[in-house]
Amino acid sequence: MAFRFQRRIKIAPGIRLNVSKRGVGLSAGPRGATMSVGRRGVYGNVGVPGTGLSFREKLNKTQKGGTGGRKGAQGEQGNINISIDDDGLVTLLYPTGEPLSTRETAAVRKRAGGAIRAFMEEVCERRNEMLRSITTFHHRIPKPTDKPEYIPSLFKVQEPTPSLFAKVWALIFPPFRRKLNRDHADWRSAKAAHDQGEQERKALEETLVFSDITAMERVLETYLGGIEWPKEPAIDFDLGEDNTTLALDIQFPDEDEMPDKEWSVPATQYKLSPKTVSATKRRQIYRDYIHSVMMRVAGEIFAHLPTVEHVLISGYRETINSSNGHAEDQYIISVIMHRDQWASVDFERLRQIDPTEVFTGHLLNRSMKKTGIFKGITPFSPSDLEESSMGSGHHKLS
Repeated sequence: MAFRFQRRIKIAPGIRLNVSKRGVGLSAGPRGATMSVGRRGVYGNVGVPGTGLSFREKLNKTQKGGTGGRKGAQGEQGNINISIDDDGLVTLLYPTGEPLSTRETAAVRKRAGGAIRAFMEEVCERRNEMLRSITTFHHRIPKPTDKPEYIPSLFKVQEPTPSLFAKVWALIFPPFRRKLNRDHADWRSAKAAHDQGEQERKALEETLVFSDITAMERVLETYLGGIEWPKEPAIDFDLGEDNTTLALDIQFPDEDEMPDKEWSVPATQYKLSPKTVSATKRRQIYRDYIHSVMMRVAGEIFAHLPTVEHVLISGYRETINSSNGHAEDQYIISVIMHRDQWASVDFERLRQIDPTEVFTGHLLNRSMKKTGIFKGITPFSPSDLEESSMGSGHHKLS
């Protein structure tokens, strides 16, 4: 059984996690946090320091936000931006970036104080949510299956339906009629492209994925790229020639890139108060994050690639070699997994599973203390995976 391993496919470069009240999605966000208070309401942009996490949403959906700002060229009130920096300091700014005076700040707080504090609470919640969610990727692992189920994606763009007035106007004004026709033609074209894409995806996920390596790669790219990563990941993988084996590398961030603060909102102050997470807790978060991500990736593989029976997953991070100052990849975990072993996991009780213990039932190479301190290892190789898949090898672990 020969392995190809001639090229590597990088998944989802530059993805950032976007958190909103409705769930998680993907976007890029600004540093710190800002809020706009204006005639259309109060909007917030939040970035969690050191994580790339951000969100934007309207905060006061039932009331108009007062501004206390200067008048624009036509006598309208301008927006006031509320900025919360990485240290939790709240500053009121004009759109130009100029800070408000003490008197103007007091006036805005008087008129929009409720909205400002609601925004502060929201920022605080989003920043703390990262600590809670970064170690729970394995809570959403799909069950392994040998018959993948294609789930259609609906076309969410509503068909343009002109009003009665528009229809009448189109009869007497040809340019407007042509515009309506173009709009509808564009919608039909977009829907046709979507439907064609769904047909291709259905064929990939239900038929071609059983025999075509390129189709298998495309399916795995789609599902790994759709995970809400908390960091910009680099995931490389390649498949064996017989469609039953897969080797995959995950580049993890360094420990010091993990969030290290818990936030609260003081009762009377306009600032967020940070509390630094202990070094021990931060290492434990890092430990659980790595194993949770490893579990999630394994789950996606066994759920969407039905012919893959044996998987090698290795995790590494970039470190600086103290002897020459060069950046090097340091592998910290490597595991060979088999589908039948993975299927023994109780997927109805994922929240009760300790992700650091899951891989001990597999062929595991890991040098880690209980507190989450990792040492470098030599990862398993494709030949190790081949030997293990044939049931004729045993490896001494470091």
